[in-house]
Amino acid sequence: MRRSLALRTRRLLDAGVFAPSAAPPPNGPRPSAEACRPARPVVQLLYLRYLASCPIEEIQCVTQTRRRVRCSAKVLGSGALRGVWGLVPVSVQRGQLALPSDVMAVYSLSALPYQEQLRWRSQRCLQHDATATAGDLAVADWEPFDPLRHHEHIHTRLPSHRRRPGPSSHTPRQAHS
Repeated sequence: MRRSLALRTRRLLDAGVFAPSAAPPPNGPRPSAEACRPARPVVQLLYLRYLASCPIEEIQCVTQTRRRVRCSAKVLGSGALRGVWGLVPVSVQRGQLALPSDVMAVYSLSALPYQEQLRWRSQRCLQHDATATAGDLAVADWEPFDPLRHHEHIHTRLPSHRRRPGPSSHTPRQAHS
């Protein structure tokens, strides 16, 4: 039984269907939290993948305010719809060499409504998206993602989210008499 399991596992590994987890050894160094948050994440919107110029939470609106300066609001504002992180296959064009990683972390906006995806693509905050007459002061920072050119930005793990300590974590609960 062990031999048949070993042969089956070896065939799946050779075919690329089964990939062992890329977990670090327990005695090895632990990756830092910064390594888990991509500085330039891959974002999927309108069925295309783009490379962002900065982390998702820091993408700035490109419109011009009345004072003729760039809007300081973020595209992912407090009332904005959020995308989801997921592991998706790395797709290369036909005829290109295969990449060493099978999957990559992508911030997907595909489940959002079409208008919301257009807002993200034009890189506008919620306030300026409602104002069609607001002009753009900067060009949107999206760069079409090419897995071979941007291979250093491919992350094979989902970003980790740190939990903030709640109010009950600092003070112990007192028992009522």
